[in-house]
Amino acid sequence: MTRQLADQGLRADHERAEGTLPTGWTDAMSDDDFLDTIEDRLSEKEKRVKDVLQRAKSVYVRCGRDDVAKGVLSRFVTMMLAKKNLRRDDGRILFVTGESGAGKTTLVDRMLEENPTLAPIQKSYGIIEPVISLTLMGPSTLKFLGLNILQKAGYKITRKYEQGEVWDILPEQLHLRKVLLIHIDETQHLLKLTESDRERDSVRKALKGVMNYKPWPVSFVMSGMPSITSLAKLDEQIERRARHLHLPDVVLPEERILILNVVAAMGEAAGLNPAKVLESDLPDRIAHAARYRYGRIAQVILAAIEQAASKNVDVLTRDHFALAYIEHSQARGHDEMNPFLVDDWMRLEPGLFMIEEY
Repeated sequence: MTRQLADQGLRADHERAEGTLPTGWTDAMSDDDFLDTIEDRLSEKEKRVKDVLQRAKSVYVRCGRDDVAKGVLSRFVTMMLAKKNLRRDDGRILFVTGESGAGKTTLVDRMLEENPTLAPIQKSYGIIEPVISLTLMGPSTLKFLGLNILQKAGYKITRKYEQGEVWDILPEQLHLRKVLLIHIDETQHLLKLTESDRERDSVRKALKGVMNYKPWPVSFVMSGMPSITSLAKLDEQIERRARHLHLPDVVLPEERILILNVVAAMGEAAGLNPAKVLESDLPDRIAHAARYRYGRIAQVILAAIEQAASKNVDVLTRDHFALAYIEHSQARGHDEMNPFLVDDWMRLEPGLFMIEEY
């Protein structure tokens, strides 16, 4: 089950417990069964394109930042587990930041999944999950965050709780379920509703309550926009226990090989010959259209693959990128603003062309 579906399930569990789901609602049909039913309605062409896109989406090209992230997490976990006088003394926070489209979510998911120390533990009574992950889908209150953490940990919400109650019971429940690390993605959504000093003080106290719980201190990995590092400024203890991993933009020409590798891997997975792209200046144009951000680069390539798949061809060309750019921007009828059609593409602003409203 994907993280998004899992989070939707948690929200449904909460709504069910609060009595807000429709009467008679059941989970008789699984998510996969439902999606299979929907996908069966696709035309043969649509099914073929979907299969091509699924193969391209499954590609992940490792690069230098994967090794950096692996090392940062390894050191973070080692420090987190180091004891003082035979007891783990405090929790810690790892901030993973980057602009929109930098690829933060994918990177954190992979580095957590690939860390052998944090792997699930199978016991006769079930599976222990040392790590729980959740994504804030929009502006979130501290109470909503606490409830989501409880639910992800397996705690059944059977009544309404006040915010203070949630964070009072949270440390003990995490201890009972042996949760060592909580990953919160899109952390900036928590900050949107904590602008007052009083609200930010509540966040500070809540985090410290979990991190400083003597029987079982819990640590956090928080990923999101660069602004989330302001959380480290709320408290000196949080600041000194924090580590930071920032994902910068892709730099050309130094990292051009990375774009070549992504184009080649995704194209080949999709059954498309990428030679015409690799042997041209298209990788540079792709980076420009993607604002030089790793995650967006993959999205630009995927959009071009979609165009090629819909035309049932076996060679990836510049035309596919140009058409994809038109569909994902407001460049239709403005060929002079399409970086895949003009010669002087460097004069264009990086990213998608959007018409300004006055």
